[in-house]
Amino acid sequence: MSDSTRPAHLGPIEFVPGITRSHALIKLWASFVGISSLSGISILQSYILNVHMHVPRAAQGTLSGDLAFWTEIVALLLFIPCGIAADRFGRRAVLSFGFVMVALGWALYPFATNPAELLAYRMIYAVGAPAVASSLATLVNDYPVDRSRGLFIGITSVCNTLGTIFITAFIGRIPDYVHAYEIDAVTGGKMMFLFGAALCLGTALLVARGLAPGGGPPGGRGAPGPPPPVGELFASIFRATRNPRISIAYAGALIARSDVVVKALFLALWAVQAGRGEGLSPARAMAQFGIMITIMYGASLISAPIFGWVIDRVNRVTALLIALATGATGYLSMYFLTSPLHLNMAPLLIILTLGTGFMVKATLSLLGQEAPVAERASVIAGSSFCGAFGILVFSVVGGRVFDSVGPWAPFVLAGAYQLVLLVIATVVRIVAPGPMPVDFRARAASRAVRRRAGAPRG
Repeated sequence: MSDSTRPAHLGPIEFVPGITRSHALIKLWASFVGISSLSGISILQSYILNVHMHVPRAAQGTLSGDLAFWTEIVALLLFIPCGIAADRFGRRAVLSFGFVMVALGWALYPFATNPAELLAYRMIYAVGAPAVASSLATLVNDYPVDRSRGLFIGITSVCNTLGTIFITAFIGRIPDYVHAYEIDAVTGGKMMFLFGAALCLGTALLVARGLAPGGGPPGGRGAPGPPPPVGELFASIFRATRNPRISIAYAGALIARSDVVVKALFLALWAVQAGRGEGLSPARAMAQFGIMITIMYGASLISAPIFGWVIDRVNRVTALLIALATGATGYLSMYFLTSPLHLNMAPLLIILTLGTGFMVKATLSLLGQEAPVAERASVIAGSSFCGAFGILVFSVVGGRVFDSVGPWAPFVLAGAYQLVLLVIATVVRIVAPGPMPVDFRARAASRAVRRRAGAPRG
């Protein structure tokens, strides 16, 4: 095989023909910025509520939940059109558009003076969020060959984690940094959000010029040949649910995306409120919370490629079972958390973080394995729709139980759902397990041949 036709690699990860190492690296950068900007606006929102708008503490949970609710209403309306557009016109155009809209939402957010303005600016961000999320989820399945899918998802997760650490440990501390130069707290908040907006806008330009044509494999989409009609792509989302593994992946996606937002939204709010109880300013509480986030996500950085490696070597429904068990344990343990600012609580928060990451990787890899290539973006958009619905429910209900029951309540709610899904996924694993990873089958067959031949095991 000549160099011009040899598949590209990034370490042990092999890509489909036509995808270069440069395409993969730009995709990883887009994940670094994209997922962190989607979760980061919820993490940093507590600063706006406390410092810019002086929202009473008793109303912050409800307002935060309502903002997330309307964001997800927009996402529910746009996820499927974004997925269909990505299958019809290519991932690159949809992803670039999404980053521009997210950048505009970030730029306007700190200039809100009341809840209505904050909601309006959040809606601008909400138009771009589903375009970014669905395109990135499709690309992470488009680029690698199936035997490298789990590991590439794991490496992508490392980029997501690094981006979130950057948001919380650097961007989230900008107001604290500039306070030393006698810049007031409100101006510091504006600088924090404008920096994030500039990062998103720069990434939009990079994606528009640097991803594979159309954003996917040669041909500009997820498969060669003419794109399927819009009606067929729309129908494929529902047709896919006949596959029990896609159905369980959809149910897992409902909690996988809401895990990220529930954690980012309510844990950050919990940190600011706990800090106030300890006499800390919101800026100082956010800075201290950034240290805890760094510890939590340090564990995620180590575990992400390891779990990706596991995904490529076990049945992918089994990988989902592992993720559900870890996630349920982490979220239910929040009942025992006294404060997200105390270092002695780090073990509980680490388990919470691992469960969140495992769920995203397990559902994505299962969908990538099962979804038809020509309809992949549309099917993944269907899972994103489920995730948006999950955020809708957990944000609204979670915000109210946060205020009325306690800050641990939204987390226990999410953990209880995962326990129920764990039972259902166990049944799917028994009655419809699906294929084993290709390399696993090949290695198992090779060992069987060697045993029959009496050769020593290698």
